[in-house]
Amino acid sequence: MVIRIGNNYQKEGIALKFRVFVLALALTVLLTGGCTNILDKVTKRGQESAAPAVANKTGENPAQSQSQEFGLKVLQQALLDSQNVKLVAQDTGQSLALDEAKRKDLVKYLGDAGELKESNELAQVVGSADFPAYQIKLEDKNLQLDVYDQLRFGAGSDNVRHYYMEKGDVWKSLEKWLPPRAYQESMLGYLFKAGKVTVKGGIFAEETDQTPARNAILRSIRSVQLQSTTLPQDAGDPLNITFTVSGKKYTLLVYADYLTYRNATYKLPQGKQNIENLLSPG
Repeated sequence: MVIRIGNNYQKEGIALKFRVFVLALALTVLLTGGCTNILDKVTKRGQESAAPAVANKTGENPAQSQSQEFGLKVLQQALLDSQNVKLVAQDTGQSLALDEAKRKDLVKYLGDAGELKESNELAQVVGSADFPAYQIKLEDKNLQLDVYDQLRFGAGSDNVRHYYMEKGDVWKSLEKWLPPRAYQESMLGYLFKAGKVTVKGGIFAEETDQTPARNAILRSIRSVQLQSTTLPQDAGDPLNITFTVSGKKYTLLVYADYLTYRNATYKLPQGKQNIENLLSPG
């Protein structure tokens, strides 16, 4: 009898322990799952807040990410510390060393900039920066600013690049510090003023508006050392590129290896192919 009672007690004790174990296990799974869900939500929320925001308008992006703030702060500090900051106008070949006062002005203006992600619109601007294609080079820091237009610029080193939008103070300052020289009508650089550019010939059966690519077309031609020559009989059919400046039309005839402008002919290796590649979609 005692043994049976003892056995019953033992069985009930084992059953009780088993129920306690199962209950503890269930609570552990529930709590762990709940904590995991909460942690996931917190982590996701943190990631969302850390994601870089795209500023459509300057001043409407107060919550910049840590990476943005870090990038701008590094850029601003480098401008103050650098011993060799040069402003360059690529299209005109001008340059100017920026003194401490000018560098401090840049630092102030950059404080209002908001970071941009790459987009089709930005890629187009990057590919064809506004005349005179301003650059700010920090040669002893391996950093460079490319000022694409009156609002947007890119900055970074050879390996890292960020894109920003600001209020336009940078562009206004650069124009004041290094006004672009004016080109004579007889010079290719004069065509940077064109309000409209059309192309016909080659891959363009019909006259096609290529105004957004105006600067890129001119830079691709001016990057080659043009040599005066005579157009051969077998030059082939050209691309007709027409630039309209203040209502007046100026036409470039671009052949496979030659360029004709204002009754003069120049050697332009692979000229037609290069421009077609530049303008072809995709």
